[in-house]
Amino acid sequence: RAARVRRARMHRKQVSGVSGVRNAYAAHEDGATGYYAESGASYFNPHDGGVRQCVHDAIRLWPELFRGLVTGDPADNDGERVLDLSCGAGEVTDALVKAGVPVERVDACDPYTSTAYHRRIGKTCHAWSFQDIARGDLVGRRWKTVICSFAMHLCEKDFLPPLVMMLACSCDALIVLTPHKRPELDPSWGFTLTEERRDATWRIRTRRYDKT
Repeated sequence: RAARVRRARMHRKQVSGVSGVRNAYAAHEDGATGYYAESGASYFNPHDGGVRQCVHDAIRLWPELFRGLVTGDPADNDGERVLDLSCGAGEVTDALVKAGVPVERVDACDPYTSTAYHRRIGKTCHAWSFQDIARGDLVGRRWKTVICSFAMHLCEKDFLPPLVMMLACSCDALIVLTPHKRPELDPSWGFTLTEERRDATWRIRTRRYDKT
């Protein structure tokens, strides 16, 4: 009984937090972009625990996507790396580090939440935006895997195809965590959906995409 009560309380808190963020998007005259531009420094993801669980599940289920990240000198720039794309307050980075990935092997980017990310992780994230990547500003950079959590569904429709195409030039696999059916990625953009897993407790979809 006590366990059921705790789960119910967690679910109510989760729903309340998510509704608050969605309402903030709707209330701002510039939508999600305006909300993050103003509130990025204090941002937190109400699905924090679910993101951690889904990242750890991904590492357990798809170890080949993370192989090489924990070997060799963490400071070696030629070693395998992972990108925490649109990193928010560092939920994915924190989950990776707790799973044994050296923080030196994690790159992260977000144009709005650098203060929140630094406060949690203790290092600075890049300011790269979806638009920067779509324009080709990161051409020549390489990651073994890119993880995008609770963000890609917010990408402007016109930028989504070039964003995904440029990511396909820079990594071997893409993992998307989303509370929605969106985003829907066309295989012609460079990635094919290999597997989708749904966490019933947190209502998060974890999608694995491999290069087409």
